[in-house]
Amino acid sequence: MDVAVVEPRELIRSGLAALLERLGEVHDLECHGDLEGLFAAPKVHCGGWRPDVCIVGSGSGADVDRRLRSGFPDSRLLYVVAGTELDDLEQAARANADGYIMLHDVTATRLVGTLQAVLAGELPMPLEVGNHLLERVRTSKAPPQRVQPYFSPREQDVIALLLEGFSNRQIAGRLGISLHSAKRHVSAVLHKVNSPSRAHFVAQMLRDG
Repeated sequence: MDVAVVEPRELIRSGLAALLERLGEVHDLECHGDLEGLFAAPKVHCGGWRPDVCIVGSGSGADVDRRLRSGFPDSRLLYVVAGTELDDLEQAARANADGYIMLHDVTATRLVGTLQAVLAGELPMPLEVGNHLLERVRTSKAPPQRVQPYFSPREQDVIALLLEGFSNRQIAGRLGISLHSAKRHVSAVLHKVNSPSRAHFVAQMLRDG
């Protein structure tokens, strides 16, 4: 897999780079302190290189997820949560990421497993982030009523499995359909609610009940 890292803190960026360079699964790596540096890298700007996964640190800016998805629409986004303080978890909750990993949990083994899970369409989410999302749901005010999109019975089955964290392959196996069909159903569900990622969809469904 090809991986990009955007992390303004040099010590953390260097540590992530050192781990990633040791992983045989990572074929090409770009590490930068900000998005401008990544987008200006010769292989990106001139060569058309696109990462399979972008690893983003919590200090990378409020709109980093939107800008990354604009520049790399087919790349997965893995968000590194700096800590368990409220501000750290709130930043993670607002990020439209495809997966999360706690900074204090980052090891070579944990990192490669999380990267592979994200690429497989799963939604790795540490307990701390999941608990914070649920707490936001419990304490938030009821959202305004709005017209809900129509979901077919099959799409409703897919939604239930998405909320359980199933990957596309697991959804296909549980429902007895092809992997291609599972991907098509997931894409249709996300499109109907205008969700850019599985994580955003799960948070949205939890928030809206």
